[in-house]
Amino acid sequence: SAEEEEGKLQVVSGDRVFLRYVDPQNTFPGHSFPREAMVFVRQPTEGFVRIVETRFLRTDSGGAKPTYLPRPEEIPEVSGFAYEMPLTVEVVDPDAAKDSLSTTTVKILVGEGNSTREAILECELSSAYGEARTAPVGLANWPLYEGRFLGQAILRLGGADSPTVVAAGVDTPGGLQGGLQPPEGEEEEDESDLTVRVVNLSGSDLVVAGYEDKDRPEGNGTLLSSKGKMIADGELSITGPDYDEPVAMLYMGERVFLRVVDPDRDLSSKRDKVDLKIETKFGEKETVSLEETFTHSGVFTGSFRLQPAEKPVQGNLDGNLSIESFFGDLLSATYHDPAANSEEGFVDYAAEATVSIGADGLVSSFSKIFADEELAVRTQFHVAESYFELFKSHLKLGRDKEAAEDLENGRLHLRQLVEDYPDPKYAPRVNYLLGQFSQELKEWDKAIEAYETIVRNFPEHSLAADAQYKLAQAYEEAKRFDDALEAYVTLASTYPKSPLIANAMIRISEYFYKREVFDIAAQVGIKFVERFDSHKWSPKMAFRVGQCHYKSEKYMDAALAFDDFVKRFPDAELCSEALFWGGESYRMGKKIPLAFQRYNRCRWDFPESDAAKYSRGRLALPEMLTQFEKEANLEDE
Repeated sequence: SAEEEEGKLQVVSGDRVFLRYVDPQNTFPGHSFPREAMVFVRQPTEGFVRIVETRFLRTDSGGAKPTYLPRPEEIPEVSGFAYEMPLTVEVVDPDAAKDSLSTTTVKILVGEGNSTREAILECELSSAYGEARTAPVGLANWPLYEGRFLGQAILRLGGADSPTVVAAGVDTPGGLQGGLQPPEGEEEEDESDLTVRVVNLSGSDLVVAGYEDKDRPEGNGTLLSSKGKMIADGELSITGPDYDEPVAMLYMGERVFLRVVDPDRDLSSKRDKVDLKIETKFGEKETVSLEETFTHSGVFTGSFRLQPAEKPVQGNLDGNLSIESFFGDLLSATYHDPAANSEEGFVDYAAEATVSIGADGLVSSFSKIFADEELAVRTQFHVAESYFELFKSHLKLGRDKEAAEDLENGRLHLRQLVEDYPDPKYAPRVNYLLGQFSQELKEWDKAIEAYETIVRNFPEHSLAADAQYKLAQAYEEAKRFDDALEAYVTLASTYPKSPLIANAMIRISEYFYKREVFDIAAQVGIKFVERFDSHKWSPKMAFRVGQCHYKSEKYMDAALAFDDFVKRFPDAELCSEALFWGGESYRMGKKIPLAFQRYNRCRWDFPESDAAKYSRGRLALPEMLTQFEKEANLEDE
């Protein structure tokens, strides 16, 4: 008590209260020994908040080392944090640490001006990525003593319209301190273990962490803040036509494909651009621009034709986007990353490739020149699709030789299309066809690679939802069931209006049912029936809900599910089965009169069914015969 009262201990703010117990018998130290504990009397303290500076440092071996920087003596006005690591916020406020379960909340503001978004980050007491400053040496729970809280949030490239809840992937960081909270009025979804909340930001966004320190020594609360900006290392590659694997050899007359991956150069809601410098040993010097594959991808690509010229002219990049070079030349590309995880704060990345001394010739029986590029591309796609249909037909007929020729011709047309028309907008359809070829050949890894290219680089394309579903199918065929589940969940969360959602929900329910996770399988089934009540698989999914409850021994839930099935689908083939299993559920739940009614209805309404035969067998049980006598006595009365 603050005042002197009988039976109460008088204390003032800042006091320490020591509790001591003399332990007369013990194993250590073996003689009478005082055991002591201490608690503080809470007093207002000055709080502190900062965005922890992080770096994702590349190693010489090609790996990366996540690094959390210690608190500096002077906090910078704007801290830098690595995009590849979780956003980490530290709060130090001793008067907020009342016990080991105490938490604080920090408001995260992202963006500037009218585009500002906010999120609420919960911070918990933690010793992670820090060390004691004022606590006694050796104190185990020093975060409680010092009031040190930590909160972390996963980062994703995005803007105001980007989803804040995404599917949890295999690469999603685990074991985060604290976490993002749902907006006010929104409840966490049941499938929260399959999804994760993220902070969407771009390279131009300023992140402000605000903490309201309500109790301070001067008696008035205040809002403390810390500012930060994203830092990400770039990556430059000279690749093949699919912008995937790096290449070391280029060929005159063909195209050089360049790719830059740099998340913090995603600056706007449009497709941004980055500049590269291209130089050759023979004297060519040009500055070229690469365009982002799609908004908020952080991946920039572009291609340029190698034009033969023994004496290149610098700075003459024309509308044909040609780089002048010659056989045996050495081409170098340089990318200046203005914000990187280095001491200087910037890095110049370089990539080289040699121009081959020779080039392969190609003889065609005929060719056709199209004045309209769209018509040319459409024709090439039709030819490739025709080869695909021939391939399937020959494969079905067992004519493997012709099928192999169709496959090679189809792939050749697609490769030629990519070389002649390297615009990224054609890539989704090319990869979709390549994925279909690979699926028919049961080359699951190649199919996965093709479909992943679409969903990763072109998520807004019209084929993206189909590619996501086929990706999940390929994972299933490859026996990678966990990856398949993740792909189905991603389809449901990313493309909620896709007609394939029903198929995805069926596969998700089947996944959990086979692994005997009946609760989740039932939840998925219930949502399926609510959303797709007229779907052809709705009766089976509704029946599966009852099975899940029964197998998890929730007999009354199972009984209600089977009753609901009979009401919803009275003409379904499984109606007799539902009546029988409804009776089984009521019997196991000790509701004998209700079980008796279901068995009887099953044998009356579906006398020729197997379920009716089993129902008649159940009606011969002693408890059912007793119920029959009760019913008869009621009729006599």
